[in-house]
Amino acid sequence: MKKVLLSAVIVSALFACGTKTETTSTSTASATASVPAEAFGYTLNSSENINTVKKAINAGANFDTTTFKTVYSDTATIYDNKTKQTISENMKMASVFKSKGVTMKVESIGDIWETISFKPDNRDFSDYVNVYFDASFIKGTQKSTIRVNAVFALKDGKIVREWDTYDSAPVMEMLK
Repeated sequence: MKKVLLSAVIVSALFACGTKTETTSTSTASATASVPAEAFGYTLNSSENINTVKKAINAGANFDTTTFKTVYSDTATIYDNKTKQTISENMKMASVFKSKGVTMKVESIGDIWETISFKPDNRDFSDYVNVYFDASFIKGTQKSTIRVNAVFALKDGKIVREWDTYDSAPVMEMLK
């Protein structure tokens, strides 16, 4: 009797696993075939807009104004810790850093993703890239690494808005 019960349990377990796998496959196919009604867009972990943002981050860190200007629209606005700036105003900081002997290095780009909305928001943007990266500021033997959270709005492959948030105290200390 024990062998019959054990065999029944094993057969039931195998049947349950087989059914679960089929259900999962069907669920996955259904999920990709339809979008929930409350969804407003989708997210990507690799895209041309993400590549554009990486290019902008590296150009900014290298004080490369030529490349920097190629990835931003002419009318782009940058909010650097809530301070509204044009591209030119933002890039003027490069000369301040250079005059104080401060260099910048992107240590790592952590999480980065693009969110694409099905319809533009109230600013007429539908593509946003979010990123967390670590940047070091170096002056002589001093080095300070900060975490930056940035959000970029893109339109037609160009950055049109940028919002940066970071602890500016270590950076200001380097500029003294």
